[in-house]
Amino acid sequence: MTDPAPVMLDITMTAVRRPEILKRTLHSFYKNMLHPIIDRCRLIINVDPVGEDIESFKMDPIVSAYFRRYAINLPMSAHFPTAFHWTWSKATAPWVLNLEDDWELLEFIDINSMIRTMKHHPDLASLRLPFFNSTELEMKNWNLMFPWNGKYFECPTDLRQAAGFAGHPSLLRGEFVRACAPLLRTDINPEKQFHTGNPALLEEVLRWNYGVWGRPNHPRMIKDIGIEWKISNKFMKKGNKAFFVEWEKLR
Repeated sequence: MTDPAPVMLDITMTAVRRPEILKRTLHSFYKNMLHPIIDRCRLIINVDPVGEDIESFKMDPIVSAYFRRYAINLPMSAHFPTAFHWTWSKATAPWVLNLEDDWELLEFIDINSMIRTMKHHPDLASLRLPFFNSTELEMKNWNLMFPWNGKYFECPTDLRQAAGFAGHPSLLRGEFVRACAPLLRTDINPEKQFHTGNPALLEEVLRWNYGVWGRPNHPRMIKDIGIEWKISNKFMKKGNKAFFVEWEKLR
């Protein structure tokens, strides 16, 4: 019996107890991105005990239906920064796909092409998937514009702190993840500290360049499918949504 091929891609995912949402996310990424390399992928998933009235371990069969290799963490209490840190601290592959459990991939994306592009640009830490439509020359990222450079939409150097890294689904260089993981604080929102509040992490962030995958004159390629679930199940992010660390159930 031959040894399995080494893991090429770790998928880091934070999740809560919402099985149908997780199924939809995993199915879309398997179908539209991961199936050509699935035997060389490993899912690293943290399932926080928030959400539907089920035990966290019942999420395991959903994961194993798609991944032969995976690590799953089922903590006793929910805390987003701790969950994020756990997933990143376990990543060992040369490439990392950073996900949450509520993103749907809307069309096929050639992940091998993304990897080749990042190999040609060794200072590129991240290529995130587009959540916004593009024009012929640029892509909007919130109220900021990333110009098309012939390969991807490039984050301008002066915007790296404000908009270089984002929590949207992204292909990351493993070296970047392993450099950042020990610097992550678990007392503040993990995504926001890539922009403010963590000087040591920010120093690492500013060493790299960032971009958005896609092509000119093309619609977004990902969809947030968690909003309707939160409304129908009466969950919300506690406090300021942009800086949240915990969930709360509305009465």
